[in-house]
Amino acid sequence: MNKNDRWAYTLMFSPGILIYFCFLLVPIFLLVYYSFYNWDGISPSYSFAGLSNYVEAFHDKAFGRALFVTMFITVVATLVVNILGIAFAVLLNKKGRMTNFYRSVFFFPLLLSTVSVGFIWKSILSYNGLLNNLIEQLGGERIEFFGDPNLAVLTITFLAIWQSTGFVIVIYLAGLQSIPLSLYEAVRIDGANRWQQFKHITFPMLAPAFTMSIIFMFTGSMREYDRVAVLTYGGPAGATETIAYQVVKVGFNANRLSYSASLAVYMLIIVSILAVSLTVYLRRREEKLL
Repeated sequence: MNKNDRWAYTLMFSPGILIYFCFLLVPIFLLVYYSFYNWDGISPSYSFAGLSNYVEAFHDKAFGRALFVTMFITVVATLVVNILGIAFAVLLNKKGRMTNFYRSVFFFPLLLSTVSVGFIWKSILSYNGLLNNLIEQLGGERIEFFGDPNLAVLTITFLAIWQSTGFVIVIYLAGLQSIPLSLYEAVRIDGANRWQQFKHITFPMLAPAFTMSIIFMFTGSMREYDRVAVLTYGGPAGATETIAYQVVKVGFNANRLSYSASLAVYMLIIVSILAVSLTVYLRRREEKLL
């Protein structure tokens, strides 16, 4: 590489590096910095607090509950979305007159913003919403989708699954279309049925797509905020508060910016450790299967 090429590459990469530095590294540095102080986000002065914010967060029952809710939504949504994604991708990986239509139907929810989806489903599932009106007309009792703590968490998880499945289907469809047809022809000659073809060819060959889908869903679900903010506001009684929602609530509603920064640092550490561990495990799985 000559000097002119080096300058050209530097010039091309510099905007991306600058954006990455300004909008990711600098905010993370400020987040960690403010977590060691007591600041309400408004006052011009603030005092050093050391590790007191982290100690308080460690013993905070509300934070522990938010962590449990976040992990529940993340684990359930990640598993269910990937199971549905593989199943529907296999069904849609066929040539047919209506195949493209069905693919569009599954992908359509992803085109809507999370906030828009939240308001749509809120009008459907609220106590006086369309679904409860229909249930009452059919002789049933209205259901508290957002008023019951356990049902509210399940409702948010269901909506996360509903909106994310289309994205995962696209990833698995791309993986399926990269599998050589000659492999299927060879095992058919040996007498393998459809389940054996899926078990020994389709699923192992989908390992890269599986890794990508799991990581995307896991990291995305750990940041769950929009649906909670629109549908339940963290209620009832904080039962649906996720870590991301609690960070915003404590920082801006309670004016405890430094304490919310310590919660965000905990969230960053937890997500980083789990995401890296999951990625390493899934990459090793790929090497064994492929």
